[in-house]
Formats: sequence, structure tokens, C-alpha cells
Amino acid sequence: MIKLYHWPLDPAARTVRLALGEKQLAFEPVETRPWAAHPEVEHLAPGAAAPALLSSGEDGRLVLLGSHAILEHLEEAFTATRLLSNTRQERAEARRLWRWCEDAFAIVSETLLTERVTQWVRREREPDSAALRKGAHALRGRLTFLNALAEERSYLAGRHLSLADLSAAAHLSSLDYFGDVDWSTVPDLKSWYARLKSRPSFRPLLSERIDGTRAARHYADLDF
Repeated sequence: MIKLYHWPLDPAARTVRLALGEKQLAFEPVETRPWAAHPEVEHLAPGAAAPALLSSGEDGRLVLLGSHAILEHLEEAFTATRLLSNTRQERAEARRLWRWCEDAFAIVSETLLTERVTQWVRREREPDSAALRKGAHALRGRLTFLNALAEERSYLAGRHLSLADLSAAAHLSSLDYFGDVDWSTVPDLKSWYARLKSRPSFRPLLSERIDGTRAARHYADLDF
């Protein structure tokens, strides 16, 4: 049995959920908000935070904390579907771009996504316009880079779907929930994302809604 502690709009958790979906692994989702940590997560280990995965089976109980630990474990333990290529070069490229996505989108999540959550989910204060501008500017640069990759490759790291694709799609989908991705400026990336959205692993993400919010009109549209 697999139990996943996560928050639906967290890109790291979304990456894990997409990987679980690609590997066709059923799991029990437990929602935990970043600003109000779940008490069960806090007891897993000192400083533990979501995403966190608990796996129970014949080999006992396994605790995995953070998206990297979770995803590397899933790739090692469930090999029927590979999300890191069998070729060394493409595997290295997937890991490079997976890390790039996490590092490059950090500033976008800390500014643009955080302000959207503050405005529409938590409703604690008026959004910080300077943070919104900073995040939007950073996002444009990330989109340009990813669009160049999508123009040349079937998938971001090469010929096969990889964790790089899932990480990028997870970040973009969280931002797209609020309509912050201008797809008209990145046509090749839009085509790539449309293919990712059409995969069965994406359906749970597209169908859920955060209490008190409305997703962008095109968010769940596969032909957007």
C-alpha cells in the first residue's frame, strides 16, 4: 500500500503523482497544506514536509521524504515503466533537465504561484504586485527555454518521456490553473504540453479543483 501526503497545487507533489500515474501505481492521497503541516508528516522525521510517501509491504514500512527521494525510489522499485531512459546519454539529460526545472521554477513558485495562492486560496491579503511582476518575468524566460527544447525534440530530454517532462509539466500545470501561462508565445511547448495533458496520468490533476477557486477556462481542455 502506498500513501502520499501532498498538496494538489504543489509542483513537486504533482511530479510525484504523475510518476505514480505513469507507473500505474494506486495510492491513498492525504492532503496537507504547506501553511498547516499535517501532524502525521511532522512525526515521520525531524523537519519532514510534503510530499511524503509511505510504502507498506512484505519488506516492511518505507518512508520517503521529498520528491527526489520518492521519484528515485519509484524508478528503482517499479521498472516496468521507465521514466529515466535505458540509454546513458538520455538518462543524464533527463536528470539535468529535471534538476533545471526544479531550480529554474523555484523563483516562479516563490513569487507568482505563491501570490496566486495567497490571493485565491488563502485570501489573507492583497497580492504583492512587485512579486507578481517578478514571477511573470521569470516565467517568460523559462517558457522560452522549454519551447526551444520542444521545437527540436519529441520530449524534453530526447525521444522518450522522462522525469524531465513530468517535472516541467507539473510546474506549468500549477501555473496554468490560474491562467498564468501565455501559450500563444510558445507554440511548440504548447503542442508538447497538449500531448502531456492527454496522458491518463494527467487526468486526476485536470479534474480536481481547489476549494474557493476556479481554474482557468482552458485548464482541463485537451484542445486548448
